[in-house]
Amino acid sequence: MRLAILFNGQGDQQPAHLQRLQQDAPAAIQQALDQALPTLWHQSAVAPQDLAANAVAQPLIFAVHMHWWNALAAQLPRPIAVAGYSLGEMAACCAAGVFSAQQGIALCATRAHLMDCCVSGPAGLLAITGLNQRAVQRIAQQSGTVLAICNSAEQFVVGGLEENLQMASTLARNDGARRALRLAVHTPSHTPFLAAASQAFLPLLQPYATAPLELPVLSAIDGRTAHTAAAALEALARQISHPLDWAGVLDAVTEMQPDLVLEIGPGNALSRLWRDRDNGIPIRACEDFRSIDGLAHWVAQQHP
Repeated sequence: MRLAILFNGQGDQQPAHLQRLQQDAPAAIQQALDQALPTLWHQSAVAPQDLAANAVAQPLIFAVHMHWWNALAAQLPRPIAVAGYSLGEMAACCAAGVFSAQQGIALCATRAHLMDCCVSGPAGLLAITGLNQRAVQRIAQQSGTVLAICNSAEQFVVGGLEENLQMASTLARNDGARRALRLAVHTPSHTPFLAAASQAFLPLLQPYATAPLELPVLSAIDGRTAHTAAAALEALARQISHPLDWAGVLDAVTEMQPDLVLEIGPGNALSRLWRDRDNGIPIRACEDFRSIDGLAHWVAQQHP
């Protein structure tokens, strides 16, 4: 069976994800989260807004990714490739054996800090649906924002400072966009605003550059396949400040002709994008299932 794995990004994290890690995560992951989130980790009740800050969201979501992956990997066919949407590319590299889950949690905390240091005021991302890329590029130019992600021919994300995002939202609605939604992300990820973070993060990844890459990793920038850890890590650092062509990643996965695709992480946003392509290849998200055994059973049933 040909299986492809997609790790999703920030935005759909909920208090239940933190609680599940507090209850079920292995001791090593819990210890790493205790170090990365020393105050939050021991709270029994948190609000969704408490999980939105980069410093919290990135280590937390990565830990959710790896908790699922570590529980599932032995029950799944060896993937033909792994890819990650934004933060999810950290998990893709970890699943491919570049660094451990504990090391990844610490790296995510550092990644978040470096990104936060690049902006001094309110900033973030705005999703625009229902306009083509030319229209979105024009809106970005007029509003002082930057195109950050292409999800499909009519689904884009722009990044920038808060007041500019508000202007972009107004312009998009005036142009007939079906939706202009402010995302639960507080930095203009995948834009030149974060160039310093890319430059600072790459040297921190170099100790892992000689690790054997156990799975092909697709870059979220352009869908290109990395066959070495060094190539995967270079793309991982660069994507912090470079626009993502997630539509291109999905094209690359489709060309690999998987029998099925599995989305790992909070929510099911990537599954919806995949189904919109109507390519006949089944996809499910981990959170569609009540248990790991249920998910593994579904995978086994898909064997052609």
